[in-house]
Parts: sequence; C-alpha cells; structure tokens
Amino acid sequence: MGSLMSYAHKTLVFLVSLVCGLAAVSFAAPHVAAADVNISLFGSRAEGWGFTNTSITSPGPALTVHVGDNVTLNLTANDTFAHRWFIDYNGNNVSSGTEPTSPIFGTAVLWNFTVSNVTGTYRYRSDRTAGAGDDLSTMWGNITILAAEGPGLFGGDNTVLVIVGSIVIVVAVLVFATYFWRRMKTPPPPPEKE
Repeated sequence: MGSLMSYAHKTLVFLVSLVCGLAAVSFAAPHVAAADVNISLFGSRAEGWGFTNTSITSPGPALTVHVGDNVTLNLTANDTFAHRWFIDYNGNNVSSGTEPTSPIFGTAVLWNFTVSNVTGTYRYRSDRTAGAGDDLSTMWGNITILAAEGPGLFGGDNTVLVIVGSIVIVVAVLVFATYFWRRMKTPPPPPEKE
C-alpha cells in the first residue's frame, strides 16, 4: 500500500509540474520578428500601378503585409506627374494624418514605414493630381494587412493551442489522481481462507 501511494504521489507531482511548465511556455512564447518587405511599384496617372513599368494596370497589383512588418517601397513615377502613395484606411480618397503616406515623388523615391495594427483590406492610392480636372481613379490597388505572425504550427500564434492542450492535461491529471485516490481508499480484499 505504501509503495502504491508513493508511486501515485510521484506521478501526480510529475504531471502537475508538466502542466505548470506548459503553462509557462504558453505565456512566454516569443513572437516572430517582423519581416522586412520590399515592394517596387511603378505608377501612372493614366494607367495605374504595377510591379514593373510594363505591367501597370488598374487596379494595381494586390499587396499583402502583416502588422509590424517593416515595408520598404521603391516608388517610381512612370509619367511626368507628381505622386504620393498612401493607404486609404478611411476610404475618403485623400491621405489623412494616421495613414501611411510617402513623400511626394516626380521620378522615384525609396520610402520605409512600419505596418500599424490595422488589419483588413484597404486601397492604396496616389493623392496627387496633375492639374485642374484630373482625377486619379486609375491609381489604386488593394493592400491586405494581416495580423502579426507568431511562432505557431499553423502560421500564427499557438497560445490558444497550448492553453487548450494544458487544459486537457489538467483534466487528465485530475481524472488520474481521482482514480488513484479512490483506489487507495478501497480496502484490499480479505485473504482467502484455506
């Protein structure tokens, strides 16, 4: 009886330690460092945006980035007009103070920004006109901002997976402990008579 109790006690201590270790790892898991994303875009008021000066279309190419990414845009004007690239979060077709906005460029500019915590699909645009009556309805494309990537099996943060796993282990430990506690309280059967 004493060795059974000692075995059950050691097993319980081991399993509780394992659960505590998993819980600590789930809360201490570091996020993957932000990615450096390089994008080259060529813009033309008459044609739109493209990855090359011969692939300009309207809408321009779809872009995808993650929150926290360090984006370097190599922006080139493929016409003689001034442009200013920006992400139109509020959909008003004009660059606002909280929207990532490049400097004005007439030929080319290399510009960096860090993707802020605004997920969803938005339009990127140019908000510079060539003169009175000109519009920039061709100079847009979609940019999708995804949540930051974590170190997970599924491409994201595994915190939920680790927490669910920890709960399953805790439940298994409790079932195991309950079984042994009940078994230890059950008196052994009386010896058989000869």
